[in-house]
Amino acid sequence: MKKLLLCLFVSASMIACTSKTETETKNLDPLAGTFTSGDAKSKRLWSDIMLFSKADYSFVDTFLSPDFVLRTAADTAVVVRGKEGAIAYWSQMHTLLKDISFTEGRVQTFTLNNGEIHTLYFGTLLATGKFSNKNIAMPVNVWVEWKGDKMVSQTDMYDAKFIMDEIAANPDAVKK
Repeated sequence: MKKLLLCLFVSASMIACTSKTETETKNLDPLAGTFTSGDAKSKRLWSDIMLFSKADYSFVDTFLSPDFVLRTAADTAVVVRGKEGAIAYWSQMHTLLKDISFTEGRVQTFTLNNGEIHTLYFGTLLATGKFSNKNIAMPVNVWVEWKGDKMVSQTDMYDAKFIMDEIAANPDAVKK
């Protein structure tokens, strides 16, 4: 009888320790969550970055939402809207830079308790300026927000000095 009561007590204790109450679930920090690498969204972002480096925008129709927006750290306003705007913006980078590549860096997907999903790339863009002929090693952070399997927003953080130097080397290179 003692063994039966001991087993029952231990089982009840384990269940009580591991189950979350409704109150605990409701009080989760909405901006906390989990992150991983090697998931489908991380692989997708890395693949898209590799395609961008070759000026291949074949991923745009499949993975960008029609209301896609892009921001940069230099400006809090939306820089680009829509798929066509994204292609035009990225094409400008290829007007200024050649031999674009990216270091492996880190690509991770964050799933927040509030339902948001973001994938981030932390690495370095390597290129040569088309007009200055300078080699560039520019730290880059790319933040993508997903809704389902579509990218709805992207924020690029990089040192705009390299881009501005290239524009200064040939101001006619950038379309007004």
